[in-house]
Amino acid sequence: MASNVFEARQMVDSESVLRHRFKPRDDVYVGIDQLVYYTEGEKAKSVAPDVFVSFDVPSYKRDVYRISEEGKPPDWVIEIASRSTYTKDVDEKKDLYEAMGVGEYWVYDPKGDMHDPRLRAWVLGPGGYEELADLKRPGLEVALWSEALGLEFHFDGTDLRMWDPAKQSYLPTLDLAIEERDEERRARLAAEAKAKAAEAERDAEKRARLAVEAELRRLRS
Repeated sequence: MASNVFEARQMVDSESVLRHRFKPRDDVYVGIDQLVYYTEGEKAKSVAPDVFVSFDVPSYKRDVYRISEEGKPPDWVIEIASRSTYTKDVDEKKDLYEAMGVGEYWVYDPKGDMHDPRLRAWVLGPGGYEELADLKRPGLEVALWSEALGLEFHFDGTDLRMWDPAKQSYLPTLDLAIEERDEERRARLAAEAKAKAAEAERDAEKRARLAVEAELRRLRS
């Protein structure tokens, strides 16, 4: 469970962005702060990643994620650093996810006072986890490529964003999606109001023309 607003907001943003991205697919599951049981029959053998993505499994909602039932571990995991857990992010948790067979493990520090650099990631190779190298994007403090998700993660010193190279655009966060929806609604209402005003003006002109024509006919009679 998130221990501060920075962690909570990043968890919600990450989960909502990824859930929306993979919503069209029925073989991708996105979990948030959910127990993942990694040893069959041992209830104590579980971990709760802040956010995770698993491919080639049904997308239906679950109470827990059991690797023994799903047939595979998550493909991608991110842990959002908190004061109470950050010391475990790059040792105990990293070792655990590596042993579980999680393909990519990411760590992000939203406050910037626990990890340096603030965004790090490891990909599982033949010899274990290998840390991803910074892509060195201009204007960004850190940029890393996720092969599992097909996305670049950009940190500009303030916000962590997910970049879709196929569309050459950032995936919208929940707040941005709501803002865009509200802006579209405002634009639609403004267009409807303008159309109604134009229609009313045309009706008024028509009534005025008919009144003039009626008066001319009266004068001629």
